[in-house]
Amino acid sequence: MNLLSGKKRLIQISLAVSIVLLAAKFFSYFLTHSNIILSDAMESIINVVASSFAAFSIYLSSQPKDENHPYGHGKIEFLASVTEGLLIFLAGLFIFVKACSNFFFEQTIQAMDIGLLIISATALVNFILGKILLREGKKTNSLLLIAEGKHLLSDNMTTLVGVAGIIVVVITNMPEIDTIFSLILGLIMLRSGYRIIRPSVAALMDEADSDLMKTVTEHFIKNRKDDWIDVHNMRIVKYGSDIHIDCHVTFPYYYSLTETHALVNDIELMLRKNYPQELEIFIHADPCIPADSCIICMKKYCTLRQKPFEKKIEWTPLMFSVNKKHHLQ
Repeated sequence: MNLLSGKKRLIQISLAVSIVLLAAKFFSYFLTHSNIILSDAMESIINVVASSFAAFSIYLSSQPKDENHPYGHGKIEFLASVTEGLLIFLAGLFIFVKACSNFFFEQTIQAMDIGLLIISATALVNFILGKILLREGKKTNSLLLIAEGKHLLSDNMTTLVGVAGIIVVVITNMPEIDTIFSLILGLIMLRSGYRIIRPSVAALMDEADSDLMKTVTEHFIKNRKDDWIDVHNMRIVKYGSDIHIDCHVTFPYYYSLTETHALVNDIELMLRKNYPQELEIFIHADPCIPADSCIICMKKYCTLRQKPFEKKIEWTPLMFSVNKKHHLQ
């Protein structure tokens, strides 16, 4: 199973499960009239809408590059994640406002024991599915699957808070407890929505991914060759789970085009080996400048060296991102 079909299958399963859980939660709400259960059911509506959008975005992101989209359609995954986070945030706001209004209007709740059983069962299902989506999202570097997994796990957290609230209501027979826990659930949903929106908006705006930059730098350091005199002006952009990397690499100025191309190919193979998803790499080859490069060049046998080697430059993510060749000065 390739990465695309695997993601599509997981999203379809998530959508189907969300519909079933939505029906179960609303049945429980109409049975009990509990605001706690309504809060949980509202989030399940978001699950269904978000999973539907996610299924469409997976389809669209799988379309090949074209003249209008030279980098592909992967960014639709970020838009889907933003939409999901926004819906969660708005649902949390609705629940919070409704819970506040219940302090002024009396409510009647019933059959909370049956509601407790139903909601507990949905919590278990959500936890298992959320863990699976999160694991596969990290494995395939899919922000959409990660967002779906985090959403289901946050949904599960709100459900567990709801279960605790229902237990307290059953024990104390105090409807006010139902309202208090609804407020808590609303605040949790507001926080969860923001936490999904923030990284997705950052990805849409091509904000630098410090974690990805760090791992790419580590791969360069681990596989460093004496011919790779310097690496700079590195840019990494994500399009869904696809990654685009471009950078400048300094090689000995006297190497032929064939020799330089072979070294560039080595770098590309090294990166592709560590990133199984779609990876696009552009490497600009720079010639070394003997007056500045010789003192940091670790090439042992260079008949054209003009200055002795002085010090090895320790590579860092910040150094890679700077748009200039590195020197000791």
